[in-house]
Amino acid sequence: MKSTEVKTVAAVERAFSILEAFRAGDVFLSLSELSNRTKLYKSTILRLSQTLERLGYIARNTGGEYHIGPAVFRLGGLYQAAMKPEDVIMPVLRRLVELTNESAGFHIRFGDKRLCLYRVDSPHPLRDHFKPGDALPLERGAGGKVLTSFGKPLKQQFADLRTKVAISASGEIAPDMAGVACPVFDNTGDLVGALTLSGPVTRFSKRTVPKFEYCLLEAAREVTEALGGDVQPFEKRLIQMASKTMAGRGTTRGRTARRR
Repeated sequence: MKSTEVKTVAAVERAFSILEAFRAGDVFLSLSELSNRTKLYKSTILRLSQTLERLGYIARNTGGEYHIGPAVFRLGGLYQAAMKPEDVIMPVLRRLVELTNESAGFHIRFGDKRLCLYRVDSPHPLRDHFKPGDALPLERGAGGKVLTSFGKPLKQQFADLRTKVAISASGEIAPDMAGVACPVFDNTGDLVGALTLSGPVTRFSKRTVPKFEYCLLEAAREVTEALGGDVQPFEKRLIQMASKTMAGRGTTRGRTARRR
């Protein structure tokens, strides 16, 4: 029987690990920093970096520190030219519906309104019935709050909302409807739009909303990464939510133990 395991080339993996060692905010990295981040020997990095440097994927300054080379920028431009937002967003929306059974959408700012650009309906017969092309109030609803809070120029009055990253709202578009939304950013750090989940308020409870927020954060991170944006805000919030969940479970176990 043939193995279905994907075979990889170790040298290629090691070379790409050097490129992936660079993070948002890094300009230059020393040989020691690359070694710490990749867990590769310095001699290995020196050998691989010679090839990467010759091909233009890495360069060095006068002090011998490394930085990303122009070949990466060229590939990024080719990726952006080939990538269509719909190709990235629609599969994510379908997966959100599979995970939550609620309607998922992608909204953008359109003047003083927000426009539903993409939409996948919930399988439930009871749902909101927005469709692509519908214009909604910018100042109301979870999606509107995301577009208002994260759109430039950033306003101080929305600073608290921005720390949550995932924003929820209830009864603002329709009295019996609720929603959760997350921002999506591009490679320049600009807001592209808002990923949303929406449905009846009865299904957006204190128990389900945190789950919806977590799913949206992961989805927004995926789309932002595909667009070349910074995923750190999503990762930071996901870690915070996971830590809070674990702390809550610990408290519950402690109470149970005391009752026993």
